[in-house]
Amino acid sequence: MSKTDTWAAFGSEYLKAIEVENDTDEYVIVGVDSKDEEGKTTLILKLQREELNKIFGCNKTNLYAVQQECPINAKEAIGRIVTFNKVKVTNPSTKQIVDGLRLQFKPKEEPVEVDTPVEVDTEDAGLKDDSTM
Repeated sequence: MSKTDTWAAFGSEYLKAIEVENDTDEYVIVGVDSKDEEGKTTLILKLQREELNKIFGCNKTNLYAVQQECPINAKEAIGRIVTFNKVKVTNPSTKQIVDGLRLQFKPKEEPVEVDTPVEVDTEDAGLKDDSTM
C-alpha cells in the first residue's frame, strides 16, 4: 500500500480538534510522557481509540484536570478513559480564536456494594439444581 492510499501518512501524531468528531468519542490513555521545550515541561498523553494512536500535549487547563483525577502522579492516568470537548481558545502565537480541546475523564467504574445478598429462585429462572444429580 502506498502512502497516498490514505490520509493517515500526512496527519500529525498530535490529536487536533478537527479530528474529534463529537464529545462522546472515547480515548484510552495508554501512556504518559513529558516534553521539555523552552524551559517548560509539558505533560504528553499517549491516546488510543480503535486503530487510531495519537498524542495530546496538555496545556495548563488540561494539566490541572489530570492532576485533579490523578493526585499521586501522571502514571495514574494510564488505562483511564477520556473524552474531549471542543472550546474556542486564543492561539498564543497568532492571537486568533481557534478550536481547542478540553479533556474530561470518564468516572471510574466502581463495584456496586450490595447490603444483602440477592436470592435467585433457580426454578423460576429456568435453571436446574445440579446438587440432586
